[in-house]
Amino acid sequence: MSSRMTISIGMWLLATRREACVGMREPNTCSDIVIDKNQCDRSNTTLCMERCGKHDSRYLVETNKCCAHAGMSASLLAFESDEKWVPRIEEFNKCTGARVSLTYLDEGEDGMAEALIQDIGTSDESNSGDGIFDAYIVQGPWIPDVQGGLENLSPRITAVNEYVRYQDINPASRSTVSFNGTTRALPLDTDYIALGWRQDVFKKHGLPLTPPKTIEELADLSERLNGLDHNEDGIPDWGFCLTPQVNYFMAFVAPVYQTNLRECGYEDIDCTKGKQTGQNIFFDTDNFQPLVRLPGFEYAFKQYWRLIRSSNCQDQLPRGVKCSRKTAFPTGRCAGVISMPGTMNNLLLDGGKFAVKPRKDPNNSTNVWRAGWNLEKGEYWGRRAVFPGSRKVQQWVGGTSLVDCDQNTCPHAKDNVNYAPFFSEGGEAYALNGRQSKQTSKDVMFDLFTWLAELPITKLPLSGQYRKSQLNEKSGKVLLDDGWPQVMVDDLFNVLGEYFKDEDEGGNPVQDLLMVGFSKYMDVLDNELHDKLLLNSIENNGFFNLKQPNSSIDCEKDSEYFNRRFQDFVTNVETRYNKITDEQISGGRIGQLQRWRQSLNLPWRSPTEICIILLENVDHESFKNINCAA
Repeated sequence: MSSRMTISIGMWLLATRREACVGMREPNTCSDIVIDKNQCDRSNTTLCMERCGKHDSRYLVETNKCCAHAGMSASLLAFESDEKWVPRIEEFNKCTGARVSLTYLDEGEDGMAEALIQDIGTSDESNSGDGIFDAYIVQGPWIPDVQGGLENLSPRITAVNEYVRYQDINPASRSTVSFNGTTRALPLDTDYIALGWRQDVFKKHGLPLTPPKTIEELADLSERLNGLDHNEDGIPDWGFCLTPQVNYFMAFVAPVYQTNLRECGYEDIDCTKGKQTGQNIFFDTDNFQPLVRLPGFEYAFKQYWRLIRSSNCQDQLPRGVKCSRKTAFPTGRCAGVISMPGTMNNLLLDGGKFAVKPRKDPNNSTNVWRAGWNLEKGEYWGRRAVFPGSRKVQQWVGGTSLVDCDQNTCPHAKDNVNYAPFFSEGGEAYALNGRQSKQTSKDVMFDLFTWLAELPITKLPLSGQYRKSQLNEKSGKVLLDDGWPQVMVDDLFNVLGEYFKDEDEGGNPVQDLLMVGFSKYMDVLDNELHDKLLLNSIENNGFFNLKQPNSSIDCEKDSEYFNRRFQDFVTNVETRYNKITDEQISGGRIGQLQRWRQSLNLPWRSPTEICIILLENVDHESFKNINCAA
């Protein structure tokens, strides 16, 4: 931990004391507060009902939490601000008598993983950690480093499940916080990757008004729309827009790699009761070999590169600016976009922060064009769809070829298209310090968590729809009242209706790399994929022709160069991944293999069992690399 981070943690407390004490009598000093009987009287049922039944919630009232935590303090560390936090904490404190304080991390999301390690300590060192905070708002990738110091919430959730309704939370979010059968945080949000498409652009160019079904169709469509004029200014525009990131790349890999999470037996045609397959998009679950030397990886890579080649990057990179969907989409030159949910709302909603801006006459400031001018009443220009699937999938049993998707290779497929939505990072979740925090402080914070779990999403900080039950007419009306068109509401609920399916409903959600070393591995992939190759100039052994973007490397026409550089890319990723595992992670490859299997909730294997299975599989190279002889 750097000295800068250590100093910064001390400064958080000083800089945020006023906000941390919202609702208290002495907000400037944050001194310990004493709540007298007149302020918190449990016998005053009328006042208790008024204070504890906010927003039609039941938990605090029905479990007699009025004044239950009078005078007790607890602290919460957050990485992102939200105006809803202050009123929610005030309401909770007034009901329970607690003194909950909230601290925002100055470094925000970028510093939260390191801050958690400093405060909780690592999973492997039980005596580490400063223990300043009692609870945290976390994302899935940060949990593995500290999960040993986070309280297992499973017993608490079971005890209050009438209010938490844990199974109503979408399965991908539940999986994100689950480690080896335990629940290390309460998920009250979700993050996933979806597709945005411009109905007005499709209509203008005579295309069917339906989104692409597969990643290959997406690349085909992007190339077809590239060079056409979408916004009536006479200038050739682009295909689909994006900000090149590893999570978007892995969304292309997902439907090629993950077809079924359980084996399909003769009597189990829906593949919901068989043994877990261990399918994922990152590492082999028998030997921890990076899954980059397979034809499915190359296939996904090609479609991703074709999209980038026909995207906003061809204009922004040569100008020396960041290739960004947030700056490209407002221009009206994008035919569609790839994004996460919060940003997608701001891209597709008229008036959103990143939405398409009308083009104005420079002489009189009147609109000469705006998105959707060519649509009929009841239609809308900004559409949302599930991320495309794939008709080609990676073979896992009986070979390692790229095969066609059918009922045998893709048991959950629709019209021979395998869909596998990628839940990048997993969204915000709430965790308790199980190592240094006092029991009373943890009880306060879990009561806060449980109450938050009851609230409508319009009252909940840092959250969008994350429950199946939120996909209903009542929730839709809230969005309509907030200015959403009916089409946008319908699109959102259709996407989430697919994404939130459990396995027995045909769901096939793909988990992010939720394990120790996440940021190190992803930094390597980003560097090798984008910095050194796809966004790098041809002069520097990359793929982009910055002088003539249309002449950037073509997968087929420039096959010799493409194949050579792709193999270099795969080798570099594999080598650097293995170096991280061998030199920077406790326990080496066996330790990481065990952690990865835990993260995927696969059966535990001891080092001896791991090595025996490698021998049974005649995988002598992995037996050697994993150091089984030792």
